[in-house]
Amino acid sequence: MTAHIDSFPPSLSRQILEQLVLETEIAKQFLQILNDECATLMEFSSPEPLRELAQRKWQIGQQLEAAYKERMQLVQSRFPVSDAQHGLADILERLDPQQQDALAKQWNSYNELVAQAKSLNESNAIMIHSYLKYNQDALDSLNRAAGVQHTYDGKGMRKPVSTGKPLASA
Repeated sequence: MTAHIDSFPPSLSRQILEQLVLETEIAKQFLQILNDECATLMEFSSPEPLRELAQRKWQIGQQLEAAYKERMQLVQSRFPVSDAQHGLADILERLDPQQQDALAKQWNSYNELVAQAKSLNESNAIMIHSYLKYNQDALDSLNRAAGVQHTYDGKGMRKPVSTGKPLASA
């Protein structure tokens, strides 16, 4: 059991808790955008909604990063950088005992949301990759059927049309 450091004012614990509550709310927004992205991918009809969701996801990601930096500034204002790198869970034990339970619960809630977001983001990435591969394979098949020998990649460089299954056989 780590000893409580009496020199830390309860206000620091309260500030960290408030910041963590803010981060959790932002993480909930991020998770909702990922759920919307997943639903859009499942019913894919147009890339436009995905473009809008990607923009919102980036904006919320920026807010989440800013909130994280703010929390780390609060932590580092009282703890050396080396201590802060060990994680908030270790530091929670050294803060105001009256706030420890609320901080621990909020920290667990935050980490659960982050784990869900990570998993869903990875699943969405797999779906997007699958769509891109399917579309590239379809384009390659059409190009082969049309007798196209090469196309251009994203950098404007020529690339040969991949050989693969014929579009149809007689």
